[in-house]
Amino acid sequence: MAAKAGTSEKAATTRSKTTKAGRTKEVSSAKPAAEQRQKRAKTAVSKVAARASTRQRRTASDEKGLIDLLEHALRDMYYAERKIYRALPKMIKAADDDELAAALTSHREETATHIEALEASFEAMGLRAKGEKCDAIDGILDEATGILEDFGGTLAGDAAIIFSARAVEHYEICRYSAMVGFADALGLDEVHKHLQGVLDQEMAADAKMVALAEGSINEAASEYDEDDSDPAPDPGMAAAKTGAKKA
Repeated sequence: MAAKAGTSEKAATTRSKTTKAGRTKEVSSAKPAAEQRQKRAKTAVSKVAARASTRQRRTASDEKGLIDLLEHALRDMYYAERKIYRALPKMIKAADDDELAAALTSHREETATHIEALEASFEAMGLRAKGEKCDAIDGILDEATGILEDFGGTLAGDAAIIFSARAVEHYEICRYSAMVGFADALGLDEVHKHLQGVLDQEMAADAKMVALAEGSINEAASEYDEDDSDPAPDPGMAAAKTGAKKA
């Protein structure tokens, strides 16, 4: 009975996975031991470092693992963070609320440290820091520019800035939370530490935007709708009333 129980437990934590090359490998869902994590980290870093040193080009048919996905994500976010750093001054200048402007200014300073954290992560993996064009952040920032053009200078301007800023934050939170998980699974403790620090700050920045919006900014923006709540008089109805009085 004990042997059967052990076999059942093993089957529950392993499964077969077939790669693009047709190789079948047993993969486990169990957390690896510390020694295994260290070995995995060393192998992963050696792999990307060797490829970088020989400038080996990858093709779509190449086998790829989690270390390759993490490398792609680092390049994606390195591009994104630098793009965000350059975009924030426009939002800061357009912000009417002093607290909002201060929060955005503070987060721009944090963004500079995020860039440094990504560079440290590249170094820990034996890679040169280099971005890779990110269509997602380009789209989010392009939309933010359009929204600022439409709503900047209006009572809803600050609410629109937060609306756009939170779209950026949620993209970053989504990416960094995944990257933290990748680094943990690969045993890359130093990279994990850098990315977790960035993720914590992104989540705090989003919470600050929510607090500002719900604290006063949305309420201030709604004053326009309150003042304009009475419908404009219908010119035709006014003329009809004037004619009735004359008769």
